Amino acid sequence: MSEELDDIGRETAAMIKSMLQLATLVALRTRERGQKEAEARAKITEARMKEARELQIREARDSKAKDPRNLELARMVEKAAPAKGISLEKDRFSAQAEATRMAATASAANQSVVRYDSAERRMAIAAHLSRIGVAPELAAVRMLIEVGQGQPPEEAIRARTEENRAVPARGREPEARGLERARQ
Repeated sequence: MSEELDDIGRETAAMIKSMLQLATLVALRTRERGQKEAEARAKITEARMKEARELQIREARDSKAKDPRNLELARMVEKAAPAKGISLEKDRFSAQAEATRMAATASAANQSVVRYDSAERRMAIAAHLSRIGVAPELAAVRMLIEVGQGQPPEEAIRARTEENRAVPARGREPEARGLERARQ
């Protein structure tokens, strides 16, 4: 009877061993299938992202093509280059550029450029840089540069009070001239 029990124990152990091997095989197959499904999902996601990027690029290209400034540029490029020498045609673009440059110079002379440093201003610049895709290292360098470039707030108050003093004096000049004309 003990031999029969030993035989039954051996057979049970062999069956359990084969069942464990089957369970292991099933688990491996299931894991492989799950990995394949995950890889397939990742490929699909990558393909969708690539399609979305290509669509954005196409839309940007289309919007640039429809931009009137670019149409004008294309027209100018297609236009034959003028022959060397004197032309009777007035170059309106250089005249506009010169007028713009003179206006910018005049406004710069009238306004003193004073930049004031603040944490909020630096945070806004950093946010803008990250939004347009500037590398974080470059943005950090820019912020380090910005820290030492600001003027103290007292300078802003002083400049503002000087402007306020100058404004009423300018306002009275035409008034005085008007009175002189009325007296004559």
